[in-house]
Amino acid sequence: MALEAIIISDSGSESLSATNPLRLNIDGRTADIQVVQNFLTHAGQVQLPIEDDGLMSWASAPKLNGIYLLNYLTKHNFNVELVDNFYNEKDRFRQLLARNPRVVIISTTFIPGKQSLGKLVAHIRDLAPDVFVVVGGPLLYVSYLIHKRSKEPGYDTQSAKNEFLFLEVNNEPAVDLYIISLRGEQILCDVLGNIRENKGVDCIPNSARLVGNAYHFTKRVDDIAGSEDFPIDWPALPDAIFKSGVVPIQASTGCSFHCAFCNFIKDQRLSWVKPVERIVAEMKAVAERGARYVWFVDDNFRLGKGDLEAVCRRFIDEGFDLYWMTFIRASTLENVNPELLRQAGCIEVQLGLESADPQILKNMDKKASPELYDRVLQKLLKAGINCSCYFIFGFPGETEESAQRTRDFIKAYDDTQYRGNLCWSMFPFILAPLSPIYEPMARRKYGLSGYLHKWQHATMNSDQARDQIVKTFFEIENSGPIYRGDNQDILRLLGPFGRKKFEAARHRLSKMALTGKLGKENILQAFKLVLSA
Repeated sequence: MALEAIIISDSGSESLSATNPLRLNIDGRTADIQVVQNFLTHAGQVQLPIEDDGLMSWASAPKLNGIYLLNYLTKHNFNVELVDNFYNEKDRFRQLLARNPRVVIISTTFIPGKQSLGKLVAHIRDLAPDVFVVVGGPLLYVSYLIHKRSKEPGYDTQSAKNEFLFLEVNNEPAVDLYIISLRGEQILCDVLGNIRENKGVDCIPNSARLVGNAYHFTKRVDDIAGSEDFPIDWPALPDAIFKSGVVPIQASTGCSFHCAFCNFIKDQRLSWVKPVERIVAEMKAVAERGARYVWFVDDNFRLGKGDLEAVCRRFIDEGFDLYWMTFIRASTLENVNPELLRQAGCIEVQLGLESADPQILKNMDKKASPELYDRVLQKLLKAGINCSCYFIFGFPGETEESAQRTRDFIKAYDDTQYRGNLCWSMFPFILAPLSPIYEPMARRKYGLSGYLHKWQHATMNSDQARDQIVKTFFEIENSGPIYRGDNQDILRLLGPFGRKKFEAARHRLSKMALTGKLGKENILQAFKLVLSA
């Protein structure tokens, strides 16, 4: 069967973290531990290939959105191939084009806005001018909801025209068809089926096309109610999915919380907790394919369901030779035995703490407190579970004093007494359409104006928020920012305290680099000291 479509999971867009650009670079590469080892091995120069690079790191996990679409379309008898990261796999994309696919499918789960999408589509058009480009996913659905609100008085959609679709017809991506749905898999099958049979796609529901100087939207139908649960057939997937040794699995979908800064679309009909038996079966399947690490990509692991200890005991009974990480709310962990987590294979949790100021947490509607965070962090780190913590600076109500409370909170864990390792990522507040804080009433409450990355309110502006992040970065001494590209096998060989020394040295060097005081000898001496101990 001829190749019918190429799926693109991601374009490799940069994170919105303000601390990622501040991390240490060596010879133009992020200083992940395998890069550092290469630099030491070659006496102060990074030489390709870098052993263990792109393996056993959280960043090397393929994206689940593409895996799901590949699985779904293949099971519905379409011959499709997957490109996980377009810019990293451009040569593979060219090779697949030689098989004359008629369609390129772009998922926007990891594409932050219209400009990033436009750049990606332009690259595809350079290589395949006549291919039919179909785009779907969260960016499309959010864009449609913003478009629907464009006639509401007082709701600012004009500012969003450069980042979201359907608000203007200038500089639009050269896309043939947009699928506007939270569950667009069956619609995508209908599109591919029509193209296979040389039929038109003009009447496909829940879609849009740019026709002349206007967007044409087809009829809306409810494609969520009754949508099928379609499990991933891991044994049937290609070997490339498992090449890095890290695999994403989803144990639940949805989120029941409504944090004021969040613009994720939450339809409770799509909130679902996967049965433990299914999770166990998937973990067995990926382990048999060679996976060593599992990244549970839930927004809140199993929606915070109160059976985490029972799940851990089941993992322990199964005897999995797998390590895993997940995003989870601190409140879910408060009454959980951390030793059970560790024995079950959990080596890291991601925690969206956002702030350590009680009033800011209240303003954010986080349903949390600094005291809760303190209790949870202490017990996790003492048990040897690593904690990746995410913070937001500049949310309405933020002041120098509230930012200092967050800074002091982080610094309180900035030592080496715990077996677990603390790392962090800091984000400036982003004023995003569809978030609760974007609503006119909320703006008036805080004197909030602006859009996305440029804003001001009664107590702070976006430039000052970024200054607070830089100040925090420089004041922290013995922990460091998140390096998702670190090879986890190498880190684990260092032991908990060896890892702490390495990450403290790396952070110290990154600060030297930012002040222009870093030379090659500084890097060699610092890393030789901590990695040869």
